[in-house]
Amino acid sequence: MNACFAQMPAANENQDVGKLYANPENPPSFPGGESTWQTFIDSTLDKNIPAENGAPAGIYTVTARFIVGMDSVVTDVGCENDPGYGMCPQAILLIRKSGKWKPATQKGRIVNAYKRQPIVFTIVKR
Repeated sequence: MNACFAQMPAANENQDVGKLYANPENPPSFPGGESTWQTFIDSTLDKNIPAENGAPAGIYTVTARFIVGMDSVVTDVGCENDPGYGMCPQAILLIRKSGKWKPATQKGRIVNAYKRQPIVFTIVKR
């Protein structure tokens, strides 16, 4: 008598391990919510860097883009735009310092997802 056994995937196995979502149902979020995230930005971002690098007065927005993995770790941090004067490197540094995030979910499952974050610099000349 011969027996043949096949391994079936576990019912709770996440089928999204290799996928990366641009617009998941529930996007990644900073632990503590939006107000905690804003407090983190205000206390961590060096807002003087652009002025120190000669940026003219104005309001500048850098859009940082990164991935929040299923393990809550932030990776692949970059800028979609760079107005110069050291703003993109400051945005990247801010995101890298942010620690672990709450990962995104899709259909109730934790997934890897992109996150876009606008970061505003206001330069006032005195």
